[in-house]
Amino acid sequence: MGFTGQAHILERLKNEIKNGTLGHAYAFTGEKGIGKRTLAHYMAKTILCTEKGNDIEPCGKCRSCRSFEEGVNPNFRVIRNETKKILIRQIRDMIEDISVRPAEGKKVYLIEEADLMTVDAQNCLLKTLEEPPPYCIILLTTSVYESLLLTIRSRVAQLRLKPYTEGEIKTIAKANGIDIRGKEYLTSLCGGIPGRIFELASDKSFEENRNIVMRFVFEADTRSRLDFNQYLSKNKSAVSSCMDILESIYRDALMVQCSVTDGLINSDKKDNIIKYARGLSPDDIFAKISGIEEIRSNLKRYMNYQLAVDMLTLAL
Repeated sequence: MGFTGQAHILERLKNEIKNGTLGHAYAFTGEKGIGKRTLAHYMAKTILCTEKGNDIEPCGKCRSCRSFEEGVNPNFRVIRNETKKILIRQIRDMIEDISVRPAEGKKVYLIEEADLMTVDAQNCLLKTLEEPPPYCIILLTTSVYESLLLTIRSRVAQLRLKPYTEGEIKTIAKANGIDIRGKEYLTSLCGGIPGRIFELASDKSFEENRNIVMRFVFEADTRSRLDFNQYLSKNKSAVSSCMDILESIYRDALMVQCSVTDGLINSDKKDNIIKYARGLSPDDIFAKISGIEEIRSNLKRYMNYQLAVDMLTLAL
């Protein structure tokens, strides 16, 4: 089964495999939840497959593919943080394993969340990146590429993952057993990040969060404001989700004011959003979005939580 999305990366890597020009080190970068680890595993499996055809897809049947799926392929090794960091000892163990030539083909090493490597661990990795054996390929994943040492970044090829289309998100959701029938708006709310739709689909409180935000926006009376205030006061974990939902409604209202009604994030509330947008100017909505961003930013700076709730529910 092929990989969904990221065609720009897959095409490049498959051409390099086909032409024998595969590099010795790649860094898969992008937002948290975008699928860096999944794509890195897929490419490792493809590289190690001994029966891939002209389409450069892992066959899933050869000895290498079967052992990869079972997690026992001797030519694939994953390095991840054992505590909160990836230590120099782990990189030394990896380098020792690299020194052993495989019986055939390549050896692939995946360093997950490579930004967690200590400075000593990164410096230890440098020599191998400078003079890698021809059979060795090192893959890294990181959401914070700039945190890697410049000397590391200069020796790897960066492959930045792009957000997925809504169609691709639906395909990924279905492949992972997530039923979004009647909840198609989830594909828009996840912003092209597969990890987010997994979180939203499994979040039992999400629908409750969404319903109370909708009442707050569309009813816009004293009762709905107080209910929303009390809800957030008692559910601190819900504030981030509620702000995301609130912002999505305001952005939909802006689209409506630009005479765009197709492709709304909250398409199931289209009539409510059209009615709501008529009562505001674009400047009003921009001010609300800016207000949310300011509250979000201030919370990161340890703003008093109840003050943030009051500003969100009573001032916007």
